[in-house]
Amino acid sequence: MLKSFIVIASLVASTAATAAPGHLTDGQYLAAARCRALIASPALGKGDTTGIDAVLRSQAAGRMSFVAEKADQVQLDAARAVGHADADAKAKLMAERDGACRVYAGASSGAAGGPSTGAN
Repeated sequence: MLKSFIVIASLVASTAATAAPGHLTDGQYLAAARCRALIASPALGKGDTTGIDAVLRSQAAGRMSFVAEKADQVQLDAARAVGHADADAKAKLMAERDGACRVYAGASSGAAGGPSTGAN
């Protein structure tokens, strides 16, 4: 699990700068799925997932079924990582949510007290 966490975290970091509102690659789609879990996490200060939910919904069409299944698994893995994270790991996950994930979430990024904090 740690290995997949490291791979996904690097994927988020490497693809965040290149993600665009257009068609996401499978890797970017999986990174967005991870971000969705981080934004939705009560342990990190649950944020509004409306924007990222819309991105994931619009990007789901035409995906191979294994990519959709992997996206579900990525979200579960991210939620599990948050649940087992110590203070330092939570700080890193929050930084990922508030940094790299913004490209997928738009204005509805996840930090409590951020631009949009309504519950979903």
